[in-house]
Amino acid sequence: MEHKTALTAKDLLLGYDGRTVLHDLNFSVREGEIFGILGNSGCGKSTLLKHLIGIYPPVRGTISLLGETLDTSDSEAYKNLMTRIGVTYQGGALFGSMTVAENVALPLELHTNKNAAEIAEIVREKLALVDLADFGDFLPGELSGGMRKRAGLARAIALEPKLLFFDEPSAGLDPLAAADLDKLILSMRDTLGVTVVIVTHELDSIFAITDRVVIIDKAEKTIVAEGDPRKLKSGSDNSFVRNFLNRNGMKREF
Repeated sequence: MEHKTALTAKDLLLGYDGRTVLHDLNFSVREGEIFGILGNSGCGKSTLLKHLIGIYPPVRGTISLLGETLDTSDSEAYKNLMTRIGVTYQGGALFGSMTVAENVALPLELHTNKNAAEIAEIVREKLALVDLADFGDFLPGELSGGMRKRAGLARAIALEPKLLFFDEPSAGLDPLAAADLDKLILSMRDTLGVTVVIVTHELDSIFAITDRVVIIDKAEKTIVAEGDPRKLKSGSDNSFVRNFLNRNGMKREF
């Protein structure tokens, strides 16, 4: 059975100032799956994420999102493509002087022609989806870390994207809050029909929610494994991959 792809990276070379960070990256993300980008600390996984959303252009290679080639030189096409994509950041990246509801409303105000009443209704709907229905009038500083991450997710889905990127969603959360966020990510995938790409170092999350992963080796500066992490854990012929995935219960960066 052939799967449609939501993201394709082909022959990517990433680097800065003549220095290669990652090379020969080739992978695709299927529509509707939760796909993990994993690797030891400093391997370049967050750098890869920044390239996938167009913050930095690759030195060489192509990136396709939702069937369109990512081209940051065409500002109008890039802007339109970004309205179909949601991104959540480690700390939520909320504007501290704006209420939670105002933060969620912002992309709707910037990128749609909806009136105030329509925007308010969408904001209420998105906050309810992330279990923050009663917190729209709160400032981000009045929320817990887990609540800020959920508020960031509500903002990321405000425009109903088809592709969601998460950068270390469980970083800084206690185990229960991290597990709750994992369940929420699964729910978003299932109820909204989105494809999810997640950078994470949390083994519990890796095994709980990802369908497939790529694993980057800092020493090799490239992908050394791709597939179901549960199968790679014992079945990979790469010792680095097996060691990486068998650090059970580890709660720190690799």
